[in-house]
Amino acid sequence: MSKIYKYFSNNVIELVFQKKGFCGIKCSLPQDYNDPYELFLGMDLNTPADQLAFYNDIISGIPQSPTTCFSKSPIVSPMWAHYANNHTGFVLEFDLDKLQEHFIGNPIWDVTYRNAPSEHLQPILQRAAVLKKPRHSYALQEYVFVESYFAKYDDWKYEQECRFVDMKKVSEKVAGNDILYIPSDLVTSIIIGSKYPKENINLTKEIAKKNELTWYELVIGKSHPKPYMKNESGNVFTFSQSDILIAPNTCNSCLEPLVAESDLCPWCSITEAHKDEAARSNPFRMLSSMGQLDSYMKAMSKIGK
Repeated sequence: MSKIYKYFSNNVIELVFQKKGFCGIKCSLPQDYNDPYELFLGMDLNTPADQLAFYNDIISGIPQSPTTCFSKSPIVSPMWAHYANNHTGFVLEFDLDKLQEHFIGNPIWDVTYRNAPSEHLQPILQRAAVLKKPRHSYALQEYVFVESYFAKYDDWKYEQECRFVDMKKVSEKVAGNDILYIPSDLVTSIIIGSKYPKENINLTKEIAKKNELTWYELVIGKSHPKPYMKNESGNVFTFSQSDILIAPNTCNSCLEPLVAESDLCPWCSITEAHKDEAARSNPFRMLSSMGQLDSYMKAMSKIGK
């Protein structure tokens, strides 16, 4: 069962679940994308001016369809920072197979990341511009549609993005916004951020219970290389490739997931004896006890200036 994820700020949670039995997601038009260069990725600008003009005229006919973006991962730290207000927001998990079945005819496709225009577009444009036949212009417009909606620069690769494009006009206008209403039974989990406002955590649990969602809280650990999750019972989960799974091995002390076979994570492995030895061998402590630490640090800071 494939899953995809949507990041939100915490102040919209009640709006998202405002319509009974549905989850409401805001859509945007391609012209409002966060990367202002996206729509220019498709064409090599060294193209002859007459063909470039033809290209520009053809693509002007591509519809601006409401679009919403998902990620294939719920633990992308830049996404939590940007779209979930520095880990104070939340993420919803969706069943991709059921979404595709419910919204059949509306593409939900992965974004392709590149650092150069597609090598296939130039010959398609040249054929359409030279032969001036409708079928070639149609092929060009179809190809550019995919480029404009589902291609981005490599700089955005960390997002692991996939997009829903509303080709069948299933979104609704609400207060001037295009809202895609997704049946609640296609939403499987809610993950609140590690800094989610404490006073509102119970609300997220109530919403999870009402909509039959699995509830998780994101945790930023000290030794585990990626964020992980805990449920209401305190069980620990990690995200692996495409699924949220129970952690196979956790620290006996702090319960963080373990990367290596061990009983304790690296930090919990530190004993009082280790701490005492570190304090005794710390040269800064020795200099401080002799009253020479400040002068030493000032002298060292001047080296190389």
